[in-house]
Amino acid sequence: MTKILVNGALGKMGRMLAASAMETEGFEVVAGVDKYAAGAKLSFPLFERLADCGLGADVLIDFSRPDALDDLLPYAKAKKLALVLATTGYSKEQMEEVRAAAKEIPVFKTANMSIGVNVLLNLAKRAAVDLKGFDIEIIERHHNTKVDAPSGTALLFADGIADALRDKPEYVFGREGVAKREKDEIGIHAVRGGTLTGEHEIDFYGSDESVILSHHAASRRIFAIGALRAAEFITQKGPGLYDMQDLLLQNAGVTQVHAEAGQSLVTLPDAARASEIFLKMAEIGVNIDMIAQVSPGGVAFTIAEGEAEKAAAALNGAEIQEGLVKLTAAGLGMEKQCGIAAGIFGELARLGLKPLLVTTSEIQVSILLRADEAQRAASALHEAYRA
Repeated sequence: MTKILVNGALGKMGRMLAASAMETEGFEVVAGVDKYAAGAKLSFPLFERLADCGLGADVLIDFSRPDALDDLLPYAKAKKLALVLATTGYSKEQMEEVRAAAKEIPVFKTANMSIGVNVLLNLAKRAAVDLKGFDIEIIERHHNTKVDAPSGTALLFADGIADALRDKPEYVFGREGVAKREKDEIGIHAVRGGTLTGEHEIDFYGSDESVILSHHAASRRIFAIGALRAAEFITQKGPGLYDMQDLLLQNAGVTQVHAEAGQSLVTLPDAARASEIFLKMAEIGVNIDMIAQVSPGGVAFTIAEGEAEKAAAALNGAEIQEGLVKLTAAGLGMEKQCGIAAGIFGELARLGLKPLLVTTSEIQVSILLRADEAQRAASALHEAYRA
């Protein structure tokens, strides 16, 4: 049972959060805090100030305003409470305070608690890379009482896209005047009206085509459900600053395993010559894939099998082994999980297989094997990870 303390309990989102928690198995609202608590009655105790609440809880969830942070952080640190910040509009100085607090307690902070919005963020980042050169515009629409513009979610999209691009774009908020649009811009536009819960649109405009990604919130309940998932997630974590991407990727792990045949392994005894070696390969048009330093003091790399003869002629003293297979286990969640490498190499050890070469990144492990071994290894990893 996850015990929740709600700050901003009488607000629209605070009430929605409490109602959703009471409808969802595994959660209990132990108390609420709101400056208008005097005279109000809910199904759980209410306090005007956090300092007045002495009831035990596992997590403190805030759906209020940025200025509440002055009370939230000291209280959460003193009580050793996990903290979910579901409020937007924090200043740079406040975010520094949040990062400092995260060194002592687990803190979950995201610009939008909707699971769908955060999935859309991943799609937008991928689209920005694949649609290179397209003009990007972000439009957000909210109710007429929203106080911050542009929305934190619009900035979440913009920042995510900017991080995914090699050349960092400039943000242009609204468009006015006679200035021509520049290629390295992301336009960000805010619309306010009526009772709109929240709409976000990311537009990619190219020559004679456009791609539109959008998310529409039908009710505030999606944010409450997201906050409950965040609460469940954060109470299992140690001190640190977490966001919705951490939650989404926590169980993703290895999601694909694929084999690429026709590989050759080139081994040279002198790694100090690496710059000379790779320059020669570039000059003769041989593309290099996996690279690793091997003992004692050598360097090894893979090339396509059809390029082996050309490479051998250009490199004196190279040992070349052909007929190999590169087996890759990959997944975005690998960056967020411990034990992936142990699982992969445990499977290889169980089969008695020894890789000829290994290279890694945050989201993949590539292993070079003999062709007669690769099929067994691929089958084992497919079975282990259902990938």
